Amino acid sequence: MTSADATSTTTTLVVGATGATGRWVVKLLLDQGQNVKVVVRSKKKMLNILEEMGTKDADRLSITEASLLDLSDAEMQDQVKDCNAVVSCLGHTLDFKGLWGHPRKLVTQATKRLTAAIAEASSSSTTSGNNQKTKFILMGSDGVANPNGQDDKRTSLERTIIVLLRLLIPPHPDNEKAAAHVHSLGTNHNNLEWAVVRPTDLIDGEPTGYFQLFDKPQGGLFGAGVATRSHVAQCMVQFILDQEKWEKYKGTMPVLHDIPTAAKSEL
Repeated sequence: MTSADATSTTTTLVVGATGATGRWVVKLLLDQGQNVKVVVRSKKKMLNILEEMGTKDADRLSITEASLLDLSDAEMQDQVKDCNAVVSCLGHTLDFKGLWGHPRKLVTQATKRLTAAIAEASSSSTTSGNNQKTKFILMGSDGVANPNGQDDKRTSLERTIIVLLRLLIPPHPDNEKAAAHVHSLGTNHNNLEWAVVRPTDLIDGEPTGYFQLFDKPQGGLFGAGVATRSHVAQCMVQFILDQEKWEKYKGTMPVLHDIPTAAKSEL
C-alpha cells in the first residue's frame, strides 16, 4: 500500500490522541480519508480539538472514552484488532503531576500492553487467514539511545546529564524502557513490525513537509535543531500509508529534524 493508492483505506489506532503530536496524527489521517480509532479520557475534548483544527471526515473517527491502562486485556485486543497500524504518541505532561506523579511508567506499560495485544489479536487473524502484520509506531526522543549501539557516543557532560535525567525525571527512563521493549521484539516478529520516531527538540507549528530523517542523533544533546510536532505526525502518517518508506525504516529508530530555513531554498 502506498500513499498514491487512493483506493486503499487503512485503520489506525492512535493513543495519546489529544496530545500536541497525537492530534496531528489523527487529523492528517482523517484528512486523507483514513479510518482512525482513539482511546481518550474525554470524547468532548477530542472532538473540540479536531473542530478547532478544521479536520475533515471526522465521521471516520471511532472514539473510546477510557483511560488506556484501565482497559482489560480483552478490551485492548479489541482496540488493536483489524488495525493496519497502532501509533503511540503518549507522553507525560510537563507539570508536577505529569513529571513525578503516577503512572510513572505510562509509556512503557502502554507499549508492552499494546504490543502484546497486537500479537494476540494478530494470531487470531492469522488463524482466520489474514497474514498482514500490524505496524507499531512509537514516538520517542533523540535523548533516547538506540539499543543497537548505532548512536555516536555522548560527551562526558551529556552522559552525566542523562544519568541525572534517569534519576530525577521519571519520564526519561520511561521513554528509554519503552523504546528498549520495542527494540527487543526484533525484526522477525510474526505479528508486528515497528519503528521508533525520535524527534529532536519539539516545537509547535503547521506542517510543511520540510523535515528529514537521520539514522542517529545529530550534534549535541541540546540545541542541535528542532522538530515541529506536526512534522513528527507527517512522518508517522507516511510510515502508515507509504509502504516503500515503511520498508526502509521499519525496525529502526530514525531521528527527525526540521529542515533549516536556509536549506529549504536548495531543495
